Amino acid sequence: MNKQDVAKLQELTLLLDLAYIHHFKEGEAKYKSAEATVRLEFGNFWYRKANPTSSPEAPQIESVVIYSSVFSANRVNYFDSLDEALSVVQTWYENARAPQQ
Repeated sequence: MNKQDVAKLQELTLLLDLAYIHHFKEGEAKYKSAEATVRLEFGNFWYRKANPTSSPEAPQIESVVIYSSVFSANRVNYFDSLDEALSVVQTWYENARAPQQ
């Protein structure tokens, strides 16, 4: 991960946390223990072999995984990049903070 990826990850987790804060502002609700987790996957041996990095470059992110039974019917959401995950989480945040009718 480079500095830009770290900044995107920080923004992603902040927006995700804010989305949950807005969603649960009416009070506590039951949720899964894995709710709102974010995982970065760097691939297996074959992925790293097919996508080598130059030293001292960090490994490339293969996928971003976010668990959310609150904002997604899929619960486990796989994204090909931090940009893609950030875009979706931005939408979750905007929907969560919108006034409910």
